[in-house]
Parts: sequence; C-alpha cells; structure tokens
Amino acid sequence: MTTAAPAARRVGEGGGTVRPVRVLGVVVLAALVATACGRGSSKTSATTTTGAGGGGSTTSAAGRLAAGDFGDLKKVCGPKPAGMTLTATDTGVTAGSIQVSTSADPGFSGRPGLNQEIFDTATAFANWCNALGGINGRTIDLKLRDAKLTEFQQRVIEACTEKDFMMVGSGNVLDDGGQKERLACGLPGITGFYVTAEAEAADLGIEPIPNPSTSQPIGEYRYLVKKFPGSEKAVGFLTGNLASTESTSQKFEEAVQSLGATVVYDEKYNAAGEATWRPFAEGIKNAGVKGLAWTGEPANLPKLMQALADIGYKLDWVRTDANHYDPTLLTAGSATDGVYVRGVLYPFLDPALAKKNPATQDYLDMMAKYKPGGKIAYLGLQAMSAWLLFATAARDCGAGVTRDCVYAKAGSPTAWTGGGLHAPTDVKRKQHPACFLLYEVKDAKFQLADVKPTPGDGIFNCEKDNVVPLKKNYGTGEKCPNPAFAKDPKPSNCAGG
Repeated sequence: MTTAAPAARRVGEGGGTVRPVRVLGVVVLAALVATACGRGSSKTSATTTTGAGGGGSTTSAAGRLAAGDFGDLKKVCGPKPAGMTLTATDTGVTAGSIQVSTSADPGFSGRPGLNQEIFDTATAFANWCNALGGINGRTIDLKLRDAKLTEFQQRVIEACTEKDFMMVGSGNVLDDGGQKERLACGLPGITGFYVTAEAEAADLGIEPIPNPSTSQPIGEYRYLVKKFPGSEKAVGFLTGNLASTESTSQKFEEAVQSLGATVVYDEKYNAAGEATWRPFAEGIKNAGVKGLAWTGEPANLPKLMQALADIGYKLDWVRTDANHYDPTLLTAGSATDGVYVRGVLYPFLDPALAKKNPATQDYLDMMAKYKPGGKIAYLGLQAMSAWLLFATAARDCGAGVTRDCVYAKAGSPTAWTGGGLHAPTDVKRKQHPACFLLYEVKDAKFQLADVKPTPGDGIFNCEKDNVVPLKKNYGTGEKCPNPAFAKDPKPSNCAGG
C-alpha cells in the first residue's frame, strides 16, 4: 500500500460522479473481527481494579470520565490549555470547532437500524467530549451521514462538499464505492471497520483494529482442533451468498487448509434466511462434518443449530466471527452449545466481567449518560476505539490541528488498545492482531473458553503463530497484491483509482 505525500492528498475539494450502486435485498455483514453486531446493555458504574492487559485502576469510571480520561488514556478531552491560541487551521477546523462525520447504514429499508450502534457511539463520544470543553477547547461538530446501505458514495461526496475535516468511527457495508471521491478531496478516515478489500487498501485510511486481506487470524482454529482431535479431517464451511461474506469465508478456508485441514463440505445459503434449514443440516450430517466454519449473522445460525439438533447430529464445534457475540445467538437455547466466537474486545455483555476492565466500564457508563438508550454492540466498541484514536491524535497536534498532523499521529501506534477496550493492535503496520480470546456458548450462555492466555497479556492469547499469511487476492485484483508474495510489494496504482 502506498501513502500519498501530504501535498498530493488534496487533489480538489469536492464532488465526483455518482456511480450506479448495487441494490441488495439483504444485509451484508463485515469481515472477520472488523465486523460485529453484538447487542446487549449495561448501565453499571463501579470501581474497577483490573485492566484488559492485566493492569489496574482504583479510580471510579465516573471519576475518569469527569476528568476527561478513558481507560488508561489521560486527558482525551478538555478545555483550551492556558496560553494556547486557536485559529482556523484546515478544512473543517475553526477556532472553536472541528467538523467530523460518521457514516453507517441504519436507514437501510431492508434492515432498519443496521449498525445503529455506530451513530449512537459517535453521539455519546461527541456529547461527552464537548461537555468537557472539546479537544483542546475545540468542540466536535458531528455530522451523522446515513448511507442506507447503497448510498455511501453520495455521503462521501456530501462530506467533501460540506468540508468535513475527517470521517471517524464509520462502518459501511458497501464501502468500496466512494473511495475515489474521498481521495480526490483529501478526506482522511479513521474507520470503525472496513468491509471490502478495496476500502481497506485505499489510501488515507486508518483502522484501529486492522483487518488486512493479506493474512488471517487462526488462533481459535488451532485451539479447536487441539481440543477436538481429528476434527481437522472433516471441516465444513457454510456461508451467506454475498460477496463480502464469501470473501471472509474464503480467507478462513485458505488459512485452515494451509494448516492441513480437510474440507468435506462447502455450501452457501440465502443470506436473507432460509424457509427451512433441514437440508443444510442433512448435508452436514451426510458429509460427516465435525467442525463447521460459519459466516453470516447471528439471526440465522440458531436456526441451523436447531435443525441439527432436530435430526440428532452434534458437531464438535462451530466457529464464527465476532458479530455473533450477541444474545440473538442464544435464542435456540442449548442447541447453540458448542458455538465458539472469536474476538479481540474485552467482554462487555457480562456486567461482572465489564466491571473488571476500566475501559469497558467507561464505554458502558458513557453510553448510559451521554446517549441514554443507545445501542450497545461489538461494532460500537470498535467505533469508540476509532474516536479515541482520532481525539488523542488531535489533542497531540495542539493548536495546529490539520489533516496531515492528525492522520500522521493516528497512524503511528504499534500497540493500540483503545484505552484498554481491546487487545493490542499494530495500527502503523496495519497488521491483524495476534491476540484473541474465544467466547464459548455453554448451557445457552456465553462464557470464556479455556484458551490459555499468554503471560503478560491479560485474558488474551497472543502467540505469534495466531496469524498466517494468505497467498490469494481477495477483492483487490491486481491493484494491491499481497506484499508477502508480490515482486513489487507497493505498486504505485494500489487502490488509488
């Protein structure tokens, strides 16, 4: 991936031609780790003692937030320091405010409220920060730009035309459109997550929990085949029939086959749902599948699990993505026992666990106070990490808040945790985090699987072989070949046009 020099970033200030958009009748969920739609809520405030990385704090969540702190991050927001002079410094920046936008898809008619947690998190963060005086005295002028699934390109053009400083904490299903327009007006993004490889590979983009298409986290698979010997000889794949979910599944399939897995079943289902899941259950049984890799959304998996229970077939394990850390998964009761969900965020659905981690409790308390009734979900916490990355970078730029300064500082961390919200990530090198934890459904409840944490990494397992390289391209064509295998690892045309 190439990064344009600062002078080359602002190649114009607006517009662009709206290309025809793809119209989908169903929801596409995001890629592994970067995508999640977990629900749940908590309004508990408590004194916390243990951090996600094994650290601790004796300061109450309310006290931290009132001081402008979040988790282990200090003075994220606050008034103008004494002696600092503020002036207009860049597009969207005045002496008193910074205009920032967030884009998501809650207005999609096919699934109203899709990723509403992204907007709710942005609102809560802006309200909290502004109540403290903003970022060094500049308040956040938040613009919520609803792409309604198919209108991301139009929202990008609006952001350019209306002079947004940055897009922060966004998450859009069809995020491949609009990248050309975004780069043309020099609009950086610190996103909550990317869905498409095209968006992930585009310039002027930062992801606090990187999800590159050139590698694949595999720690949970290594754990499962060790726990269930022989299951690697009969692995099945069942995937929603949409491009992004298929790509997510294909990456995982390449990764497990590189570790010696034998795939005995590989099918796709209607991502909008099936009238009956019995044929899939029968197909899984007839193929002798022992371990199933599922890609989709949590509303469908319980129906498959119930169909398997109805025919009396029990899998050793079902592995799925972080969006399934969601009470919806538990609607089939004990039929969903044996489902394992990989994640990098500290658990937030269990109030007892949330109390133990300062950043997680801070997020829950911030939502309760500054966006009452807001949606608590996995993607919301990822979006919060993006907002914290933006705010700390803007804070560190002092009076001279410019796109170049904030982008450079936000893109520099090599062990970013969002104040303790998640496992350490290498934002600078855009690498998948090696650290992970695993949620297991047991007795129709989520609990942490017995994955052994690595010393010094809190509840996370961070072994170096938890991520493997991929040889195939997934969505970027010839523009962005895998640098691990390409002769020219940084082609000049990578994701630029």
